[in-house]
Amino acid sequence: MTLLMSRWMCAILCCGAWCLSGAAVLAAANGAKPPASAQAKLTPAEDPMLTRVFPSIVRIEAIRLRPSDGRLTKQWTGGSGVIISLEGHLVTNCHVTEDGDFFRCYLYDGSHVEARLVGQDALTDLAVLQLELTQRPKDAAPLVTAKFGDSSSLVAGEEVFALGSPGFLSQSVTRGVVSNPSLVLPEQTVGRMMLRGEDVGQLVRWVLHDARIFGGNSGGPLVNSRGDIVGINEIGVVSLSGAIPSNLARVVAEQIIKHGRVTRGWSGLTVQPRLEADGEAKGVVVGDVAAGSPAAGAALEPGDVIFACDGHDIEGAEEKAVAHFYRIEASQMPDSDFTVEFVRAGKKQSARLKLTKREPARADDVELRTWGAVARDITPKLAREERLPDVRGVWLENVRPAGPCGQAEPTLRREDILIAVDGKPVGTVAELRELTRTLMEDAPKGVRTVLASVRRDGAVLSSVVELRALDERNVTLQARKAWLGASSQPLTPKLSTRLGVKADGGARLTRIYPGTQAEKSGLQIGDIILAIDGTVVPARRQEDSDVLARQIRQYRSGTEAVFSIWREGAAKDVKVTLEEQPVPPAEMAWWQDLALEFSARDIAFDDRVKLQIATDARGAIVESAVPAGWAALAGLRADDVIEMAGTTRVMNLEDLKRSREETVANGKSWWVLLVRRRGQTQFVEINLKPVKSTP
Repeated sequence: MTLLMSRWMCAILCCGAWCLSGAAVLAAANGAKPPASAQAKLTPAEDPMLTRVFPSIVRIEAIRLRPSDGRLTKQWTGGSGVIISLEGHLVTNCHVTEDGDFFRCYLYDGSHVEARLVGQDALTDLAVLQLELTQRPKDAAPLVTAKFGDSSSLVAGEEVFALGSPGFLSQSVTRGVVSNPSLVLPEQTVGRMMLRGEDVGQLVRWVLHDARIFGGNSGGPLVNSRGDIVGINEIGVVSLSGAIPSNLARVVAEQIIKHGRVTRGWSGLTVQPRLEADGEAKGVVVGDVAAGSPAAGAALEPGDVIFACDGHDIEGAEEKAVAHFYRIEASQMPDSDFTVEFVRAGKKQSARLKLTKREPARADDVELRTWGAVARDITPKLAREERLPDVRGVWLENVRPAGPCGQAEPTLRREDILIAVDGKPVGTVAELRELTRTLMEDAPKGVRTVLASVRRDGAVLSSVVELRALDERNVTLQARKAWLGASSQPLTPKLSTRLGVKADGGARLTRIYPGTQAEKSGLQIGDIILAIDGTVVPARRQEDSDVLARQIRQYRSGTEAVFSIWREGAAKDVKVTLEEQPVPPAEMAWWQDLALEFSARDIAFDDRVKLQIATDARGAIVESAVPAGWAALAGLRADDVIEMAGTTRVMNLEDLKRSREETVANGKSWWVLLVRRRGQTQFVEINLKPVKSTP
């Protein structure tokens, strides 16, 4: 949610705080029903009204997709909602569901079920989710619903209650009174509240009250003393709170439940408060007329003063008058006749126009992995704001610097508009994805070079882009050199003096790797290697840590060398057969799971040394988990050793890949991994449902 406001005002988003007994906290966290004692404390039994309405409150947990570094990052978020139908419909804020890809709802009894997004309306910051009731036990009690009340009957000083989940912990209630039943935010001092490109204040006249709400309360109901919903809590203003009126919320919710969206008429007019230079008068002044709109066809012009629409006088002054005009317009359907009465040059006139459909201000973000970018379709509003000739093309919202777009010649960047690829016009994101799929079907080694036509600052550029099906992993095979199965540190002068070794350099062994020729030859931790076959080891400074290894690499593997060492105050010689250097991690079998955004490989010798993995331990090691990716969101970390995947014992990378394929083939919703991390094992469960819905 974009907030263009002064710092004394903030939107209440997604998280907050509440206190429970320890047992109840654990029960709520695990999705279980709290113990009877905790349940009794949760129930405001002394207030029959709250006892009745409390069970309708829902705590919402969501996974949100947000563009960053050319990809859609994943983050947990949440809020509150209220159940309004026995079919499981619940109302919440759009800024809770915005960019959401997965929803889980915690009910009053501590149980939880998943939910799907029915629809959302950014212009009023409202959304409707529907609970997956099939996930409830067959013997579960019926849902408890709340009903809408009449917000227009609210008066200043009336008692109200704000319900929700502050701190995203559990249901809560605060009490207060209505401060202002019809608040319009003054743009000059507060600014605008923008959500998905829409100005929420165009339609919403908030119920201002002093029942405190916090992060996590967003979407929870504001109820009157009878338990009727009179608002949907949304914002905080200093120590006060603002709720969307229930009369507006009810109409929007009904349309979303019936049609999945809210359909409104649009005239193409942008209005603003009357100019002070014109003196005090009612109405609004036309600030802009969109080209090609119904208002343009009716010859309306900037500067026209509208005093009535469809027989309704414009009420109030300044922002209230603006909000009233937009409410009248938005209440009409597309193709409706709309009469505007206005004054131009001191003369009253009227214009009759036919409204068209109001289109969303912003399209959804789509990740284009092959391009290394996040893109959007171009909406009419975006085309007007960016002065584009039409809505055809793909808007690049975010570009990965190291990806194909970021490395193109010239570099593609945010706000570029892709209009053609290899001479083929591209009108939408869907068209670009299909064209890309065709281009990559037979691409050599998963790479295809294309010529992209891009609109930027009014000009059309040509850019050479190297599309890639997978992230690059450049591996240069290394020649196998001789190697000693031990690690060491330089023998500095101070260390030599402290150990009583009369030598000008050497290497002190700090670790002997098990099962190696170094161990079999009898080398020990603390031995100081002074020379190899009579050649001194010149390691004297801290930066000489690789001198011994370089000296050994001069030999052929399999060669027997004589190591002159210092041990326990005496010099002696030890014969050691030098081995071939182990396969480095970069050359191990490697696999990238693009959907879950992590990569894994077979365990290398270096991994066993670094992570102290037993020589007989088997599994696959996580090389990387993309930050804010699906795997990372589930808790998978780099250097985790995966020992089991589902019911499969993972002996190597192939076992891990096979388990992943079987999980998808069997249509399972969860992929459960047993990983070893820092010497301990733990389960990581990755929810595959949201991954399936991700493009």
